[in-house]
Amino acid sequence: MSSLALMRWLEGAPERYDAGMRVLSFGRVARLHAAVAAAAVVNSGDRVLEIGCGTGAVTELLLAGGATVTALDQAPEMLEQARKRLAADAPVEWLEQTASEIDRLPERGFESVVLSLCLSGMSPSERAFVLRQAALRLSAGGRLVAADEVRATGWRRLLQLLWRVPQAAVGWLLVGAVSQPIPDLADEIEAAGLRVIRSETWLSGTLGLVVGEIADA
Repeated sequence: MSSLALMRWLEGAPERYDAGMRVLSFGRVARLHAAVAAAAVVNSGDRVLEIGCGTGAVTELLLAGGATVTALDQAPEMLEQARKRLAADAPVEWLEQTASEIDRLPERGFESVVLSLCLSGMSPSERAFVLRQAALRLSAGGRLVAADEVRATGWRRLLQLLWRVPQAAVGWLLVGAVSQPIPDLADEIEAAGLRVIRSETWLSGTLGLVVGEIADA
């Protein structure tokens, strides 16, 4: 999976973002999007908060599942691309803001919160804040669905380190930044007060999907 730096470079040309992500994820990104949307929408009419919607690939699938979506992204270019992707009358509220600003949204206002490929670009303290605030946005019985670059274990860790060396070099040259895989995404979601009900990895343990629900639900 790409580092955040390479993703941010692609975001500078959003019309090429989807194609670039397919290449960087060895074709797995479509599977990731489908898995995220399937986990997030339990019932038609579910209200979903999508943090970091990008070009709207997951948004489109959430809508196809019958959800109404509040989609936010800090990059106006990405939001514009997402709007173009969907029908003008699609049940989506678009918000140009950062993930750390979700505390402005109503508590208990959503059946699901989705974070796809955005947490790995945050510091541990930022992730803790965003995950906790996301948990507070969930209604009774709600679930949080997070998918991102995670730290592989065992011998796969060495492969990940070798793969990330050229990524880090290119990322630093392009945008002067390098992200780090999340050490334990499930633990961080539990620390936000949620109970993990599903956890899986792909791409030799470097891409993770974790679903959490309100612990007292």
